[in-house]
Amino acid sequence: MGRKKKYNSNEVIEAITSVFLQYGYEATSLDDLVKATGLLRGSLYSEFGSKRGMFLAVLQNNMKQAKDGEKTTHLMLVAMLELSRRDKEIHTLIQDWCQSFSNKELELLLGKKLLSIAKIERY
Repeated sequence: MGRKKKYNSNEVIEAITSVFLQYGYEATSLDDLVKATGLLRGSLYSEFGSKRGMFLAVLQNNMKQAKDGEKTTHLMLVAMLELSRRDKEIHTLIQDWCQSFSNKELELLLGKKLLSIAKIERY
């Protein structure tokens, strides 16, 4: 029998979310995730399997919490730009998320978030 978890999964997912929002997927290192969560590499791998598994858990968790939330939209942009072309499961997740909005809603949501990330101000 394995050891009992000594951490709160929701807190870990929130910490991982913050790292992916700050650095994106590709620029996030396992060391960044270890530092943010306070967990050992083995614990992270045991819980999520891989960095991809961590990103997928974060994406799914945020979609459940707020489909059109700021964090979800930002994570979707990261997924679109960095993972969609090579990861069929993430591509399908993005596609399903996009289908849940009208074209106009989606354009506004993604456009506003992209401008915000780029720190482009419009008056």
